[in-house]
Amino acid sequence: MARPKSRSGGRVTPKGTRPGAHGGKPRLDPQDRYLLELLEASASGFAASGPDIDEADGWASGMQEFVAVPHSPEGLQPALVLDHARNIGGAAGAAITAALGAYGPGSARATARRQLERMASVDDVPTWATALGRATPVEAFLWRDEWGEACEVTIEYRRPDGRLHGLLVDINWFMCGAARGFELVTEREALASAGRDSPGIEQLSLADARALCHCALDIYMSLDANDEMEPFEEALEFEWPDLGFLAEQRLSLLPEGGSAAALYPAKRPDRSSVLDEFGRAARPAGEGHDEFWALIPALRLFGTLCRDGDVLHWTPCRVDLFLESFVPNHSPTDGPVCSECDESHPDVFDAAFLSTVE
Repeated sequence: MARPKSRSGGRVTPKGTRPGAHGGKPRLDPQDRYLLELLEASASGFAASGPDIDEADGWASGMQEFVAVPHSPEGLQPALVLDHARNIGGAAGAAITAALGAYGPGSARATARRQLERMASVDDVPTWATALGRATPVEAFLWRDEWGEACEVTIEYRRPDGRLHGLLVDINWFMCGAARGFELVTEREALASAGRDSPGIEQLSLADARALCHCALDIYMSLDANDEMEPFEEALEFEWPDLGFLAEQRLSLLPEGGSAAALYPAKRPDRSSVLDEFGRAARPAGEGHDEFWALIPALRLFGTLCRDGDVLHWTPCRVDLFLESFVPNHSPTDGPVCSECDESHPDVFDAAFLSTVE
C-alpha cells in the first residue's frame, strides 16, 4: 500500500493529457476519458443513494483503484481526477474530491481537502463527504480462538459526531501469520460476535495494534510476491482488498513504537534435530518406509507455514488442516507413482501412505 514518491521536473501536464493544436484545454486520451466516465457514474450513483458515513468510507477507499499508484500505474493522475471533480461539481464532485482527500496518494490529499473546502463554501456538500477520514483511535483488541490459532485485531475509532466504528484485520495463522482481510465494523458488534465464540479477547495498546497489523501485512506482501507460494494461491486470497486504502490511513493514525511479540516469536524454533530423531525411531507396522520419508518434508513445510513456525505445536485445528487440506492439496510428498502413466498424483494416496499420515 505504498504511495508514489514525488519527483521534481519532468511532466508538466497530467499523464494522459496533451495541449490541443490551438492551445486551450488539454485533450484526454481515450483510456483516461473512459476511466473518468466510469468514476463519475460511480460517484453519481453512490451520492444519489443517500449513504451513511460507513458506506461512504468503503466507497471512498474502493474508488482509489481508479487513481494511479505504484501497483496500478495505468490509473488516473490525481490532478486530473480533481480537475474533473471540480468541473462536474455537486454531490458527485464532492464525493470524488473527499475520497482523494481522505485516502488518495499522500501528495494529493492536502490539495483535495482545500478543493473540498472551496466547494463547500459555494455549494451544498453532503455531511458524509466532509467527515471522510476523520477518526480518532480509541482502543484496540486482539481476539484468538481457544487454541490461539485464529486471530483478529480490531481497532476502535471515534468519529467527530461521537459514533464508534472499528477496523478489523483478520490474520491467517496458517500462512505464516499473514493478513487475510479487512473489515469495517461497528466495534461493539465485532466484540460481541467474538465473545460468543470465545472468551479469548485481550486489550492491546494502540502502538502494539499498529505493529501487529503492519507485521501481518508485510508478511502477506512478501508471500504474495513469492513465486514459490503459487501452490498456496487460494490460501493467500485476500478479503475486502478495496478497504486497503482506508486501512492504511487508519493505521497511520496509531502511535509508532509498538511490538508484534503477542503473535510473532522473535525467533522461530529449530526443530530439525527432533525431526531427525523422529526419523530414526522405530515405527509401527503398516507405516510404509518410502511414505514415511516422503512425509517428513511435508511436516517441515507445514510447520514453517504456521505462524509460530513450530512443527511440534499441534492443535486440533492444525491436525484437521494438515490431514484434510494440506496433505491432499499442497503436500510436496506427491502421491504414489501411477503404474499406467509412471507419474505421481498428489490427490490420490495409497493405504500405506494414509496409515503413515494418521
